[in-house]
Amino acid sequence: MTQDQNQPIVVNLPEGQNTLTLLGGQAPKQLDQQAPVRMDASGIIGAPLEFLKIRVADIDQHRAHILVSRDNLTITLVYNEDDAYTKGTVTGTLRLSKVFQQFGINADKQWEPEQLGQFLKLNRTYFVSREENMKVVNALKTFDAKVNQTVQRETKENGNKAFTFRQAVDSNIPESFKLRLPVLSGGQPVEIDVETYATIDGAHVSVALQSPGANDIVEDIRQNYITDMVNQLRDVAPEIVIIEQ
Repeated sequence: MTQDQNQPIVVNLPEGQNTLTLLGGQAPKQLDQQAPVRMDASGIIGAPLEFLKIRVADIDQHRAHILVSRDNLTITLVYNEDDAYTKGTVTGTLRLSKVFQQFGINADKQWEPEQLGQFLKLNRTYFVSREENMKVVNALKTFDAKVNQTVQRETKENGNKAFTFRQAVDSNIPESFKLRLPVLSGGQPVEIDVETYATIDGAHVSVALQSPGANDIVEDIRQNYITDMVNQLRDVAPEIVIIEQ
């Protein structure tokens, strides 16, 4: 139905208003209504706690829960748990630092002696002593030559190549050295002793790095730091269920 152009239009203006603005054309199209966007956030281990410190008044604590996994070093907050549209999660994780992982400490990583020597040379900043770094690097980078020379010489004399090879490994690989680096992502650098373990396969030697001290740090955090974090979560949101996995 259209308005007859010859038919007068009566407009009653509010008292005190003397101006009327007429707009032509079509009204802008309204956007289609969308479902709420779920929030799935992740960060360091304290992420759920920081979220609750600011947003605890905005969520229903009786429709939320917290999952704690000490094996995976994670804490996960789940809120609006019964609503598929508005359900959200905030996950905090303790991770080994990037540089610690690059060293391959307490992992399955196997280094060739010369390769490890070059890596340690490039990362001497993490050594407690640069003199120790030079000593370890030089021993590793010249290791293959020493082994080959020793094996060749002793094999000619007594023919016991396997025994001589093992002696060369035991006497030339540095037993340990000290590093100062963060074990966990975002953590402060700590001093740790790193031990070397050589594996012999025929005439090939590989070296693994292990640190019981670094493992103790992770275990201490697994038990004590996460427990402290859980206690803080209870203080901030006492009515949220906390489930240990």
